[in-house]
Amino acid sequence: MTHNTSSQRGITLIELLIATAIGAILLASINGLVKLGLDAQSAGRSANELAYQGSFALERITAMARATAPKTLTAPATNTSGDWFAPTGCIGAACVMYCLNTVNHQLIETTTADSACSGTAVLAGNVTAFTAAIGPGTRPAAVLSLTLADAGSTVNLASSVRLGGGTQ
Repeated sequence: MTHNTSSQRGITLIELLIATAIGAILLASINGLVKLGLDAQSAGRSANELAYQGSFALERITAMARATAPKTLTAPATNTSGDWFAPTGCIGAACVMYCLNTVNHQLIETTTADSACSGTAVLAGNVTAFTAAIGPGTRPAAVLSLTLADAGSTVNLASSVRLGGGTQ
């Protein structure tokens, strides 16, 4: 019995190796696209978390400012709000202050007596800068700015509010 080899169908080893190499190249490029998409999603999630923390902190400070009777503002110490949000003549826990704990990178709500900013009421983490400045105008406002950053994202937020209510 004789077999006719010219009529056999199939693929050769060379064709199989070429197809495998092409498939590997396609999979590697798809893997790169998937990794790029996952990295972008992670960075977006990180930026959103920072923005959420910063917004929460500024809203809390703004609410305190609106609840504080208007008074003359003086420049606070670096990285603090000073006594801006404390009632005149306050004592103890009523003397609220916001400050940046530069060691732990946290925005802290504490009392004006806490010059080391070692309070435990953390409003936001990953804080790299906090400033409280006096805004311009005949009715000066508290201008607050906050910068939060982590390994892949940086978020800058600012708010301007008058003590006793109103925004500038």
